[in-house]
Amino acid sequence: MANAVTNFETHSSLDTNVAFRYHWKVWRWTGIKPPHNINPQLYKLYAIVVNILATFLFPLSLIVNVFLTKTLQELCENLTITISDFQSNLKFINVYLVRRQLDRIRSILRKLDRRVQSEEEFAVLKSAISTAESSFLIFFRLYSFGTTLSVVKVLLAESRSLLFPAWFGVNWVDNLSTYMGVIIYQFFALVVQALQNVASDSYPPAYLVILSAHMRALEIRVKAVGQFKDEMQQPMSLTPEEQRKCLREFNECIKDYLNILKLHSIIQRIISKACLAQFACSALVQCTVGLHFLYVVDAANYEAQLMSIIFFVAVTLEAFVICYFGHMMSLQSSNLTYAFYSCGWLAQSPEFKRNLIITLMRTQRTSTIRAGSYIPVDLPTFVMLMKYAYSVFTLLIRFK
Repeated sequence: MANAVTNFETHSSLDTNVAFRYHWKVWRWTGIKPPHNINPQLYKLYAIVVNILATFLFPLSLIVNVFLTKTLQELCENLTITISDFQSNLKFINVYLVRRQLDRIRSILRKLDRRVQSEEEFAVLKSAISTAESSFLIFFRLYSFGTTLSVVKVLLAESRSLLFPAWFGVNWVDNLSTYMGVIIYQFFALVVQALQNVASDSYPPAYLVILSAHMRALEIRVKAVGQFKDEMQQPMSLTPEEQRKCLREFNECIKDYLNILKLHSIIQRIISKACLAQFACSALVQCTVGLHFLYVVDAANYEAQLMSIIFFVAVTLEAFVICYFGHMMSLQSSNLTYAFYSCGWLAQSPEFKRNLIITLMRTQRTSTIRAGSYIPVDLPTFVMLMKYAYSVFTLLIRFK
């Protein structure tokens, strides 16, 4: 009895929204969602100032600098950085536009968390929370490394240089105080942009991980309906009371499934445009890096080669992560059909079987996330993206 109470308390304390705690911290710091204990007007002022300085002016300085480049090498280097930064800002703006949908997700997750009934379900969801948090931390370390690399490059430069090539309209080369002001501004904007990018790149896979975990928990729950607890075999006959009990359990599972469909629909809306921007950015950066690496960069310029490789790997990794977790979610969705069919339905009432048939018809439509409502976010799409990059490289090599 004591053990059962302990298990119930453990399950009742589960909160899969914890998987996004780092994201919400970043979104509060960058002006998307105000904390509860702060003056709304002061926070609004803070958000406007931070986003004008970092989200608007910083990419604007990069874009202007692209139009002022004088050599093809500078154009390729600046264009690679500008495309990546512009794409990141689009994803951040998308987060702001869908912030109310993010609150709806939190509400649905609380409902699904309360339905956890076994240690196996609890373990699946705890593992998903850990994976979601790890994805954020991995992106955080990557962007921290990139920011540190930019600072080190400036410190080791023989002459005055910027963290990133940009236009400021002032003579920072000959004036020390102006140069320090520009560097401080760039560092501030770079840190803000890095935090925005970490959250923007890691929240789509994090939501897909949690969605897949709740699908897996529902799969476990559905399979247990109408089964013997010890033997997990379907009984051939049930009393009317047992049938009513199984029907109640099954109807609750159907409600859980409907909540999962709502969750999938909301996640589709909030990450569809972000995934489309990611795929477009990956393709453009890969083409630009290919042009830069094969035609422009000097063989002895190891710094430029390293930067090209870093940007190519970064955009490719971002696309792979979202495609991988999107693929895993689709596979888990297809497993729900087998889960509903595997429940103990043989000895159930006609009402139970009717509800089962209707549910099976819906589960046969696999849930898939689509970028821009057209492109499936899965591993075959990533393979196509890499084939496209390989074709571009092959074409450039032939023309070289």
